[in-house]
Amino acid sequence: MKNLGTEFKVGLFALVALVTLGYMFFVLSPDTFENKEYRTYYTVLRSAAGIVAKSHVKTSGVGIGKVKSVALEGTSTRIVLEVDMSIKVPTSSRIEIRSVGLLGDVHLEVVRGADTGQYVEDGGFIPQSETGFDMNAMFAMAGEIAKDFKVITKTLAEVLGSEDGKKSITNTLKNLEQITEDIKVTTGTVKSVVGGKEDDFRKMITDVRLAVQDLRTFSGNLKDVVNQENRDRIDRILSSFDETMVDVRGSAKNINLIAEKVEKGEGTIGKLVNDDKTISELESAIKDVRKILAPANKLAIDVDYHGEFRRNETTQHYFNILFRTRPDRFYLIGLTDTAKDVYDRNTKLTRNADGSTTEIESVSTKRAIKFNAQIAKRWYFTTIRFGLFETSGGIASDFHFLKDKITATVEAFDWDTADKTRRRNAHLKAYASALFYNHIYAMAGVDDPTRTDPATGKVNKEVNFFVGGGLTFNDQDLKAVLGTAALAR
Repeated sequence: MKNLGTEFKVGLFALVALVTLGYMFFVLSPDTFENKEYRTYYTVLRSAAGIVAKSHVKTSGVGIGKVKSVALEGTSTRIVLEVDMSIKVPTSSRIEIRSVGLLGDVHLEVVRGADTGQYVEDGGFIPQSETGFDMNAMFAMAGEIAKDFKVITKTLAEVLGSEDGKKSITNTLKNLEQITEDIKVTTGTVKSVVGGKEDDFRKMITDVRLAVQDLRTFSGNLKDVVNQENRDRIDRILSSFDETMVDVRGSAKNINLIAEKVEKGEGTIGKLVNDDKTISELESAIKDVRKILAPANKLAIDVDYHGEFRRNETTQHYFNILFRTRPDRFYLIGLTDTAKDVYDRNTKLTRNADGSTTEIESVSTKRAIKFNAQIAKRWYFTTIRFGLFETSGGIASDFHFLKDKITATVEAFDWDTADKTRRRNAHLKAYASALFYNHIYAMAGVDDPTRTDPATGKVNKEVNFFVGGGLTFNDQDLKAVLGTAALAR
C-alpha cells in the first residue's frame, strides 16, 4: 500500500465516496428519484406538533405520500399533503396525527372511511378526526389530570389536617352509624308489613313516582298553554284555519276541472299525456339536446406558455389555450410576440466627391403581436395541426413518444415565396420537447433554415438554433389553484 501513488489514493477515496453517496440516494432515499404522480389534498388541524414538510403520510400503516407544506391559518394549522394517485380516498375519510411509540416519528394517518364510490377530488379537503388521540394529546390530558389531582389533595390536606376537620369527620361517622340503625329499624317494620310481597311493593312505589312526575309535567305544560296570550293566539289560528279551508275547497274544485280536461285530452298537457306521438317527439327533442350539450360537458382546457431563445440573439414568447372537445381533437388559440417578417426598406441617394451617386438601402424590423388559430386531430402517436401560425397559413405535425413525455414537432407556414429576399421556401421549424413533473417542459430545435441574409441576399449558412422552456396547466390544475386562493382569503 505504501508503494501506491498519491493520485491512486485520492482516486480510490473519491470512488468510495461516490459509491457511498449513490447508496444514500438510491437505497436510503429511494423516493428522491421516484416519478410517481400525486394528488394534492389539504386539511386544517388544531395543532400540528411534530408535523413538518416531507413528513410521511400513511394509511393502514403503509406510506402513501408526504406533507408538502405546513402553514398557520388563523388559530389553526393548514397542511397540504401529496398522496399517490393510485390511492383512492373516500369522502368519509379523516386525518389523524399518529406516533410510533413514545419517542417514535410523528406522521399523518389517513383513516379511510367506507368505500361508497365517492372520493375526495384532487385539491379537496380532508377533515381532522374527532376521535383521534395522539401522544401529545395524551400527555396534555395527563398534565391536566395531574393539576386537578394536586388541587384535590391540597384541599383534603387543608380540611383533614386541622382540628375542626378531624371533629367533622368524627361527627359524620357517628351520624352515619345512627342513620344505619334507623334504616335497619325501618326495614324491619316494612318487612313485617309487606311480608313476601316486596317485589310488588317496589313496583307499586316506582309506578306512583312516575305517575307523579308525569302529572307535574302535564300540569306545568297545561298552565303555560292556557294563559291569556295563548288563548288569543288559538282563536286567531282557528279563524285562519276556517278561511284556509274555504280556499282549499275552491282549489280542489279547480284541480278536479283540470284533471277532467287532461283526461279528455284537452289542452297542451292533455295532448302530451294522451298522445303517444307527442311524447315520442318530445323524447326525440331531448335526445337531440343531449347530443348538442355532450361535447360541452366533456370540454377540457389546457393553458400553455413557453419562450424560445435563439442563436441570432432574438427571443420569442408563446401563450396558447387548447380547447379539447375529445381525446383525439382540440382547437388552439394563442398569441406570440416576434420580429416582423416584412422589413421596412428605406432608399437614400448620396453624391460622391467625384460627382457620382450611390444608392444606400437601410433595412429595419419591428416587434409585433401575431396570432395562432389552429385545428388539430390525433391518430395514435401522430397529431396533425393546420390553420394560422403567427398570422399566416400553415401546417404542422407532432409525434408523441413515451406516453407523451417526449414530442417531436415539424411546422411549415408563411408559404408566400414571391419575395425571395426573405427566404427561399416556407418558414420551416423543427424542435423536440421533454415534459417533466407533468407541468414543466424543455425544448430545443432549429428555426427558419432557409432564411436569407438581408445584406448578401443568400441563405444564411449559420443555422439558427434555439432552446427554450415552458409551463402547461389543465383546467383541473387551475381549479385547484383558484380554490386554494379562495380559501386563503
